[in-house]
Amino acid sequence: MRRAERLQLPGGRELFLGWAEVGAEDDAALSGLEREGLARCRTAKRRREFVAGRLAAHRALERLEPGARAEVTARAEGPDAGRPVLVPERGLALSISHSTGLAVAALARGGALGVDLEERVEAGEAFLEEAFAPGERAGYAAVCGAQVDATTAAWAMKEAVLKVWGVGLRAPLQKVAVRPVLLHAHAGLLALRVKLDTWELPPGLGEPPSVLDALLLTDGTGRVLAAAG
Repeated sequence: MRRAERLQLPGGRELFLGWAEVGAEDDAALSGLEREGLARCRTAKRRREFVAGRLAAHRALERLEPGARAEVTARAEGPDAGRPVLVPERGLALSISHSTGLAVAALARGGALGVDLEERVEAGEAFLEEAFAPGERAGYAAVCGAQVDATTAAWAMKEAVLKVWGVGLRAPLQKVAVRPVLLHAHAGLLALRVKLDTWELPPGLGEPPSVLDALLLTDGTGRVLAAAG
């Protein structure tokens, strides 16, 4: 994956990215609060991802505010419980993702942010029917062309948007459609505006966003980075 350090959403909002190899670095740089979170991870895989995600977040913060220090924790309650946040908050939005040995964290000033990193999605019809609303993937086939695998792009963007919303995979995926409009494309980077259509949502999820600026980035390996905010 091309490891961009800074990206700009179509509306001009700057994203600062940090990266880490999953399983390649130890937890020596984690704070006391982060070590508490690490202790709650139940599997070795989850512990490796947790460490890499926190290190990636530290690196993103260093790019945005050189010399700044903060701890990464997760919101404990509310409709966006589980959302990663910085302590102290610093007025920054944070999102973290992992995919097959690689972790990425994105930071930006302002409101909620979502990032997702995905290997090429090779899924059967059962997954596709469960993961997407009717007609949702067709919109990506139209905007991605040959640059990005449409199913991978659709899944990555859906996860990124659900992170902006703060509900993650608690949302009923067949009742949420993320529909893209291509603004411009260059060298594997697609700038989009995405619209959320939702219906028959269960209570307690909070208000979904309606329209978001978004990016899809690929380097030709099949892995896709999606960001929305």
